[in-house]
Amino acid sequence: MRHQQVLDKLAARGLVQAMNQDVARWTGEQMSYPGRSHAEVERAVVPPVLTRWRCLLDAVDATATAKDVGWVALATLLHRYGFHDGAITARAVASVDELNRQVVLSDTFERQSSAIKALLQSAPTPLTRRPPNPRTVTFLRPGDVVSIQLADRFHAAFVHELHGANEFPVIEFYAGSFAQLPTMAQLADRPAARADARARFGVVGLTFLPDPARQVVALAAQHSNPRGGGSQVGDGLWTLTDIIDLPGAMVALFDDGRE
Repeated sequence: MRHQQVLDKLAARGLVQAMNQDVARWTGEQMSYPGRSHAEVERAVVPPVLTRWRCLLDAVDATATAKDVGWVALATLLHRYGFHDGAITARAVASVDELNRQVVLSDTFERQSSAIKALLQSAPTPLTRRPPNPRTVTFLRPGDVVSIQLADRFHAAFVHELHGANEFPVIEFYAGSFAQLPTMAQLADRPAARADARARFGVVGLTFLPDPARQVVALAAQHSNPRGGGSQVGDGLWTLTDIIDLPGAMVALFDDGRE
């Protein structure tokens, strides 16, 4: 049984593509640091990837099937890139059984379930070189307003511009955070989180809309930027980050201001 065979049987091409890009891109980033052991790379990859995808895996309004498929895909992709997490694997194995109980995938998936579970529970082979960096093209456009979830809080951001050949968006956060998805009425005349470039980020991996991970939700299009925010589009005054690493910057930016 090969990893791609498992992923193909999940019949969730968009989710698998997005998750694979996240894991491959972030694994390559962490392997680029000289002298890092495989264990150090694993510790740097698994928790932040899981944090992003928990927006789907813990969503109260997501179907049980979507969550089960997500757990199996996550365990399979981590295994493909040489990683193993006991808790994730256990959830994935249980999800294989649940998908069969609900009869939502193919007969082939059910017949090969033992082989799938054996693969996930086997020791993965650590990578000896960085995986290819998947080229991303963002679906967001200048003027879009999105919500980005971090744990149980939601933060609104405005898309200023696209970098390169639509590779990734440059966003600016609105002030404050919310207990649920913010409305455009709540964002009306709301200031930027900061009046300088520290609220603006070029976010690699902020690609899909709708976002299969459910972390990013579209709120509006063709909108104006936050009040008092940066108006110098294209001036390079933003911080480059990754959707996997963005929560760290968000914690620093939103250490106050709840609604």
